[in-house]
Amino acid sequence: MTMRIKVYLPPYLDCSLLDDNGYIKLNEGAKLRDLFHKLRIPFPMGTVHLCRVNYEKASLSDFLKDGDIVSFFSFISGG
Repeated sequence: MTMRIKVYLPPYLDCSLLDDNGYIKLNEGAKLRDLFHKLRIPFPMGTVHLCRVNYEKASLSDFLKDGDIVSFFSFISGG
């Protein structure tokens, strides 16, 4: 069984694995670590500090659920 996760990636990461609406499919029971691996995110231990799941701090060992929203803070911002 698969689940769909909405992902908001910063502009410096490859979004080609997301569908046109910004979702990615993962196997049920996947952890945040699995999402990082699938998206080929470098340095997951450092990057997880910039990541939120449903707008809350997250850990690489957190399980994801269908419909979760994963977002990242970007080092690059306008002003």
